[in-house]
Amino acid sequence: MGDVRIIRPDQSAEWMEVLKNTTRHDFYHLPEYHALAQDCGEGRPYLFVYTQENYTIALPLLLRPLNDVASLEQIGNGWKDASSVYGYAGPVVSHAAMPQSLLLDFGLALRTTLQELQVLTVFSRLHPLIAQSEILSGLGEFRSTGQTVSIDLTIPADVQRAKYRKAHKEGINRLKRWGAVCSPDYDKHHLNEFIDIYYETMCRVNASKSYFFSHDYFEHLIHDFTSNIHLFLITMNERFVCGGLFMVYNGVIQYHLGGTLNEFVRFAPMKLLIDTVRLWGIEQNLHMFHLGGGLGGQEDSLFHFKSGFSDRRHDFVTWRWVLFPDVYDEVSATKQAWNQRHGLETEFLDYFPAYRCPTAVSESYGHVVIPAVVSR
Repeated sequence: MGDVRIIRPDQSAEWMEVLKNTTRHDFYHLPEYHALAQDCGEGRPYLFVYTQENYTIALPLLLRPLNDVASLEQIGNGWKDASSVYGYAGPVVSHAAMPQSLLLDFGLALRTTLQELQVLTVFSRLHPLIAQSEILSGLGEFRSTGQTVSIDLTIPADVQRAKYRKAHKEGINRLKRWGAVCSPDYDKHHLNEFIDIYYETMCRVNASKSYFFSHDYFEHLIHDFTSNIHLFLITMNERFVCGGLFMVYNGVIQYHLGGTLNEFVRFAPMKLLIDTVRLWGIEQNLHMFHLGGGLGGQEDSLFHFKSGFSDRRHDFVTWRWVLFPDVYDEVSATKQAWNQRHGLETEFLDYFPAYRCPTAVSESYGHVVIPAVVSR
């Protein structure tokens, strides 16, 4: 048996040393990105590192107290749950092939460590580009929620474009004829304009409040990751109408956040944005442009839009693990009873953990003032 040690973001050199010795990791695994998540109130970051002989498995998680959930204030000191940062995280490993006996030992050691920390549940989005399910096999369950889309930047540019949906190619050509111009804003002088566009987009699509990142989040993002994050904006009629923030790390572009002003949605300027970033990525000698999937990983209209740029698909999987089943049932029942007393109903049937499911006023409850509820 090996052992599990815990590294915090303020131990960034040690955290990075672990990541540098893995077969593959992404921007979303970095200590600075987890520190940003903590500053935004998403939880306390931990990197759980399991070492046995020459093998290493590292798993980043955000730990949150259960008593930050309405109705669970009296649940007792020490109880927590764990989640992942916004984006794609999950475990990373030192070797492409890990012995099965080592994976079993890792599972036992991780379970013991989390239970000692009184972690009730774990929820994590896994990385579509990194094989991770086998590493966590036997620990909870996996849910395949959809697919993501990527563009292979190593093949000829005209071959890449040939894979575009016909309507996408026609739309890009129309935008150019109408005078739409997409450019990188390397100094992020127009970050505030982008934030306004992004907020307007989130309101239009009725996004959950977890997507409404604060201004401080954006400011820290561009300040702390100057060499990794890139802002692209589209102008039409001398107005900024569309934009996106893109992460670049280890040769991969990740579509991070984007949006379009309401009155320009009918022009679909996002098509030109994606195409411009693709061509820029080729110039930078990057090898992949990962567009991601639909909202919440669903194969919705957003996924349909992204799938028009490429035929490459990657499975998007989430990981759910209950470490104390009896306590989980009790806590979930307590939250459900509290919701009923306050005229609330859960918005999603399969949300995990159930006690953090966002709520809405029940149609049968009438017009009353409902206390605020903290969601995941």
